[in-house]
Amino acid sequence: MIINYVHCFIAQDQQFLMLRGNNPPFKKMWNCVGGKMMPDETSRDAVVREVKEETGLDLQFVQFKGIATWNQTGGMYIFVADRFTGELTECTEGTLAWKSKEWILQSPEVVSSIRTILDDVLATDVPVEYALFYTGAEFEGDLWKYEVMRNDKHNDSKRISRGLS
Repeated sequence: MIINYVHCFIAQDQQFLMLRGNNPPFKKMWNCVGGKMMPDETSRDAVVREVKEETGLDLQFVQFKGIATWNQTGGMYIFVADRFTGELTECTEGTLAWKSKEWILQSPEVVSSIRTILDDVLATDVPVEYALFYTGAEFEGDLWKYEVMRNDKHNDSKRISRGLS
């Protein structure tokens, strides 16, 4: 499985910077900032570059929170950042807006995987694997189940399954 995307939850004043995309597969849906990694680029370098390209912001610190995979066919590295410099600028990718966590969790306009994993991403202190399973084709349909793989300090693996409607 190839993991070649990055996503970043950028936080400021209890809100998160979201992007309402102009392009498929999530056209007109709100998502976090991110995109595809370039060949030979590290995930950290990719997230810093993608955030700069899409927002104009320079990340000062990013925290790696884990990996999300979908239907065992692809995935993304997940980061959280709350320290940055620069001025927010619009890009051709879509519209940027600061949204509250409550709005993100409740809005049907937000990509389902973001609504599903946000609480877990914010709560974890160690990187976690999120295995997302969709009905329909890749990136289409409802998210119906996800699993969280956690490693505790004794390196024992814990699997938590969550069914969704």
